[in-house]
Amino acid sequence: MPQSRLGLNRAVASTQHTFVNQKDGPIYVSVEPWPECFELEPGDKLTLVWNAPTVGDAMQVDFINERELVVWPSGEIDTIQYLFNGEPGADRSWTFKHR
Repeated sequence: MPQSRLGLNRAVASTQHTFVNQKDGPIYVSVEPWPECFELEPGDKLTLVWNAPTVGDAMQVDFINERELVVWPSGEIDTIQYLFNGEPGADRSWTFKHR
């Protein structure tokens, strides 16, 4: 069986989670443990696709404030895929229009 980031043997399954910005301004989604950070304009969608454990939480979400959140995916995250509005979006990390 694959190993989780905690070093425990666990079964994994492909999963995805999508974050949608329904606010009137930008929001920021950070993905840990590597610092990836995405700015989502109103209407933008960020989808994470990875192999999550079949038991337990697939992801922990920490809300920093109304415009910032930090997500901690669990399982096999070395090959996580980032989709921005349905298209490959890893290159959008740390690309901000707003400061």
